[in-house]
Amino acid sequence: MPKKVPESGESEEATPPKRKRGRGADPEQTKTELIDAAISSLIDEGYRGTTARSIAGRAGCNQAAIYYHFGGIDDLLIAALKVSSQGRLARYKSALSDDQSLTELIAAIEELYVEDRESGHLSLLTELVGGITATPELRQGIEASTEPWLTFVEERIKQASKSVSFGKMLPSKDLADLVFSLVIGVELRNKVDGNFDRSDRLFRLGHLAAGLAESSGS
Repeated sequence: MPKKVPESGESEEATPPKRKRGRGADPEQTKTELIDAAISSLIDEGYRGTTARSIAGRAGCNQAAIYYHFGGIDDLLIAALKVSSQGRLARYKSALSDDQSLTELIAAIEELYVEDRESGHLSLLTELVGGITATPELRQGIEASTEPWLTFVEERIKQASKSVSFGKMLPSKDLADLVFSLVIGVELRNKVDGNFDRSDRLFRLGHLAAGLAESSGS
């Protein structure tokens, strides 16, 4: 059937061209789609269920593209974590400021934590952490992806600690590491019994501790 040609003065709606597959495909677009597919697969199917086939199926490309662009599935999963972590770090930087008190910092982090959980970022992270047992090579990539977040939270704790009299004594680096460890531990525990109230109780304790610390300096 011949293609209809629009009459004079009539604009033809532009139909976005289908993405090329295989030869001629945009490599950056393919990489982005593979990363997006890896993120959604980790969140929906977990580490064990995230295979080359499941990722390629979501991305709509050949499994060989994973090895061509990333060298292997685990390298792709770390790239996915890096992208997700960078996005969340940007959100943290927009929500946390130098002028926040300790109690304000705890409140802001609680809101960000809820976002991390609802967006699937924490699920992605804990799935990869759980995968270390089967694939120890994941450890280095996970550390590299989470280090910028730890450094940023450490800086914010150090700044907020100035609102308490003994702030200089608080080990901000250790506290940032403790926060991260607690988040990972709580999320893994939640996967066991599905009790997400546990994190609420943890933040209530954090609010109480911050309030006591600030009142001691007043």
